[in-house]
Amino acid sequence: VERLFKQVKPQQKIIDAMTRPAEGLPWYKYRPIFLKEARIKGGVKFWKENAALLAKVEATYGVPPEIIVAIIGVETRYGQYTGKHRVIDAVATLGFDYPKRGAFFTSELEQFLLLAREEGLDPLGIYGSYAGAMGMPQFISSSYRNYAVDFNGNGKRDLFNEKADIIGSVA
Repeated sequence: VERLFKQVKPQQKIIDAMTRPAEGLPWYKYRPIFLKEARIKGGVKFWKENAALLAKVEATYGVPPEIIVAIIGVETRYGQYTGKHRVIDAVATLGFDYPKRGAFFTSELEQFLLLAREEGLDPLGIYGSYAGAMGMPQFISSSYRNYAVDFNGNGKRDLFNEKADIIGSVA
């Protein structure tokens, strides 16, 4: 842990982003960010490419495809943008240097370290949002550990590359 944390880099830009999140906008200002022609076309394409999988997930969990497609579109534009911050830097910075949410993010840091160990992930090689959300559905570490599923049955929950796991986990 000491060797790992010598490579963690606190980042002021993460704190700056947390203090002025776009998510705090009222809906009338937030809506135009999402309801754009490119995102709608991306949703149609994603739905068509994954129709059989979406139907299987709906049959398993009862969540309609349009809900799953919408969530993935809002979170990452169907995987086009999953974040540019190392997750360990984000959760450590917010845990130790952002007192307003420190308790939450130190807990997420613990969850992240456990997740990396459980899933065999390099904790220094995982990138996500300024708040530590990761993968195509942008799960925080505790959500990943508690809600991610191995929908394709390959023995690993992969929210970065495996569409079956991503779609199943969102449901």
